[in-house]
Amino acid sequence: MKIKKKEIIILVLFIIVVSAGAIFIKNVIRDKKQEKEIEALINVEFKGEAGSNDVASGSNETSDEDVKVTGNSIAVLQIPSQGIKGVVKEGTDNQTLKNYIGMFKGAAMPGQVGNFSVAAHNNIYTEIFRNLNKVNIGDEVKVTTKTSTYTYKITSKQTVSPTSIEVINNSDKREITLITCNYNASARIVLKGELI
Repeated sequence: MKIKKKEIIILVLFIIVVSAGAIFIKNVIRDKKQEKEIEALINVEFKGEAGSNDVASGSNETSDEDVKVTGNSIAVLQIPSQGIKGVVKEGTDNQTLKNYIGMFKGAAMPGQVGNFSVAAHNNIYTEIFRNLNKVNIGDEVKVTTKTSTYTYKITSKQTVSPTSIEVINNSDKREITLITCNYNASARIVLKGELI
């Protein structure tokens, strides 16, 4: 039996289309699963007053009044313009960054003078900072701690090399630094903001 060149091309194209469709479906399912995992983490770590938890009532939004930080969590960080929301814990080790936004050792606490510098993944695990590259100068970052809510306004956005650690240096301002990798981890996306 002789296979024609045209039949081979059609078979290869069919395999490519089916594979691309399967990958797309897998990614959609993974994204939905990760959204549920993030909501579950936030529900566990940040519990509102009885009956006031918006997540429990079906809304994906939580107001500042509904957030109560418990345990060893530092804060919840939200960037409303891109739907970014995550629990902040101390440390930037792999175990912490699997499910949380990690605060760098020696960073200032939210609202204090200094650099409240944090990092999170954008392409593996819970992908909390997946849309960080879409955040614009002027966008607001809300950080709710056990006692207060602080609002920062993004003032700069840059891409730096992985060795450019000066971006997390402390300062005499009340600032925030948000860091994640670019699409292939060859550089870091760095956003800075100041407390307003």
